[in-house]
Amino acid sequence: MPVLQGEIFWVHAKDLDIQGSEQKKNRPYIIVSRSSVNALGRNVVGVPLTTVLTAGGGYRVKVPIELMVPNPLWPQTWPNGDPRRQLETSIALVDHIRVLAISRLTIPKMGDLSSTAIAGLELALQRLFESPQNRPVAVTNTKTIQ
Repeated sequence: MPVLQGEIFWVHAKDLDIQGSEQKKNRPYIIVSRSSVNALGRNVVGVPLTTVLTAGGGYRVKVPIELMVPNPLWPQTWPNGDPRRQLETSIALVDHIRVLAISRLTIPKMGDLSSTAIAGLELALQRLFESPQNRPVAVTNTKTIQ
């Protein structure tokens, strides 16, 4: 099954080995790994979504519903009749990025992100993984090195 960057899938995460404040509930995840990388293996990289809009922080990005494209094939209910969560304005928990087995993704996908939202997530990921070479260095000693 091809999995593309920017797709949103429901992920079964309750049975993962969770510790501390890691996300432990089943929830939507945005696929952030490149589509070409996804095609090479059985894993993808995803960022979980939460509808707790007060979940702020420097590595969290608000994703308005207007920047999501719902999949019309995503059912309203589970096979047992329980209602399924639908896409809504959410916070992308970029600092909770994780590798996921493709087998954890519920088919069909819930929807897709717009290219604008994908660009915003990429900026947040760049900030999260900022390398020491790109950070400004504080100068504390002005002596000339000889």
